[in-house]
Amino acid sequence: MKKSVAFLSVFFACFSFASAQVSVDPNDEFYREAQGWELRGLTKPLPLLRPYPLNVIKDILNSVIVNGNDEERELAEKEWNRVFGKRAEFYLNAGFDFKHSASQEDSTKGIEAESKNDKNLQGEIGVRGDAILHSLVGVGYNIGFYGESADYSVWSPYKVSKAQDSIFDPATVSKIDVYNNWNMNIQFGNSTVYATAGVSRVGFGPFIGEGLALNDMGYHSANIVFSANREKWSYSSVFEVIGAAKNTKLDDLSAGKFLAFHVIQYRFSPKLAVSYYENIISGPSFNVAYLFPAPYMAVQNIGGASDNLQMGFLFEVKPTKGLNWATDIFVDDIEVDDIVKLHFDTKIRVGAQSGFVFTPEKSVLSRLASSYQIVLPYVYAHWDYDSETDSSGKISGSTANYQNYLNAGVGIGANLDPNSDKVSFSAKFNPLKNLSLCLSTAFIRHANSAEAFGEEDAAEYVLASSGQYLTDGSASMHQMFSDESEGATRGRHVAQAWDELGFMTSAHKMYVCQAGLSAQYDFPRTTKGQFSLTFGYTFEYIKNAGVDSNVYKGGNINWSQQDDGYYVDGAKVADTWEDFLKSDVVQNEAKRQKAEWISALRDKVNHYISVGVKYKY
Repeated sequence: MKKSVAFLSVFFACFSFASAQVSVDPNDEFYREAQGWELRGLTKPLPLLRPYPLNVIKDILNSVIVNGNDEERELAEKEWNRVFGKRAEFYLNAGFDFKHSASQEDSTKGIEAESKNDKNLQGEIGVRGDAILHSLVGVGYNIGFYGESADYSVWSPYKVSKAQDSIFDPATVSKIDVYNNWNMNIQFGNSTVYATAGVSRVGFGPFIGEGLALNDMGYHSANIVFSANREKWSYSSVFEVIGAAKNTKLDDLSAGKFLAFHVIQYRFSPKLAVSYYENIISGPSFNVAYLFPAPYMAVQNIGGASDNLQMGFLFEVKPTKGLNWATDIFVDDIEVDDIVKLHFDTKIRVGAQSGFVFTPEKSVLSRLASSYQIVLPYVYAHWDYDSETDSSGKISGSTANYQNYLNAGVGIGANLDPNSDKVSFSAKFNPLKNLSLCLSTAFIRHANSAEAFGEEDAAEYVLASSGQYLTDGSASMHQMFSDESEGATRGRHVAQAWDELGFMTSAHKMYVCQAGLSAQYDFPRTTKGQFSLTFGYTFEYIKNAGVDSNVYKGGNINWSQQDDGYYVDGAKVADTWEDFLKSDVVQNEAKRQKAEWISALRDKVNHYISVGVKYKY
């Protein structure tokens, strides 16, 4: 009994709130409401990057209170009180998560049916707030701690991002891992031109929480944002200091990785807007020129075009009140010569998303969204050479990667691995004044490009050192092999990655079907604060679970190179490297590893249940 009391005391004393305050959290529900208000013509065009500073939030709410109907004004006034009612708000949340996983029997592989239960106890405590310090100055912050009894990856659905910025360096209290969960910024300017600086997540695009370039659900960064929002055009930029994980996603991080992003939008009419954006990943050196409002393509050429540049177009069509049909095209790398010749089985590293957001007026249905998203092979992926010998072509698994599209190992863009696509649907209902219901479905396909490697590419991975490369199909699987030969200044190309499109060409694809329901009921606020109850359920079916694991692993063949050829376990196998790759001993090991990977694939059915209580004062 004493142990239970002590545990509960620690639990409620050490856990943080899940959500930040409005001006530092782009995932706050305010941003979905604001998008709906804009689509229904109640506000002027919104800034291009989320979150917004307090002067912008104030301007949006004032516009709705003046221009909205009774229901819209009531909601805006409620949001006004939530944001500006007090400078500090105390939060205390607690929740329980349960996952039941069952794998199906497969007699052809000798796989028996299995079931497993995972449980997680989580909680949150902290203080957060927004405060206008001057007509041109505001601050937003949340200071808290988040704890969980099981790692998020164990009990979360496939490709659903963690809500908290809490993934590193926990303190352990009993069986609970407790993390910092802090975000804050300072804002300067009016509602038209402003700058912010601090630590937060940053989101871009109409698909909130699903962006191809800057996903609101990505890991937070230290950043500086600038925005100018005029009647016909808008410009925004962000410069982020992010974390560099290792080439093979090892936990230890390195500093000195940077992301620069800017976007300009022109509104041809109230029904048509076109945006062009660029972003660039660089490090470990800092290029101050990426702070300038100049084309990154030109800027990086000044220094030798050694950084990782992407660009994109966003088209938004608003045919009727409350509806936005958007198409986003994110270009990582393309083989222009082949495409001009209409040869499309070539290097095309592009992500794309098209869909709609609909926010009807005076309806129980408050928001409807659906989209198709595709991420072609090797999008977001990039190699990095050994930082100590960056004039050579050496690539090590433990080298910090300053080039891939990851922040501290977490995706910056779409929450999909390369060689994937997804159809998603979500709907939010407000059947009662204090009750919100959300329905969501998703169908995801993913193929591991490593399964479709040719014989020589597969052999290169098998002959690599243990831990040198990943072949899990993620953004950490590069397009280059290490070249440590004398005089080499670059690695060798992975043939499949440079010469083929390779989309969904692997024999075994992973199919994920998800359907979820979440609900929140807010009790009336009293002088003692406000309580809310939350519930969530997700059904998930995964066919061929395990496709996103390593196909090939190095270090299993004891080989050496001598003056007269290549040896395995002391016996000569081949005279040249090309013959060695094709030799029986290497090809048989590659076939064995691939067959072992295939035999481990299985179908799973998962059920996720979460319940929670929130308190704020």
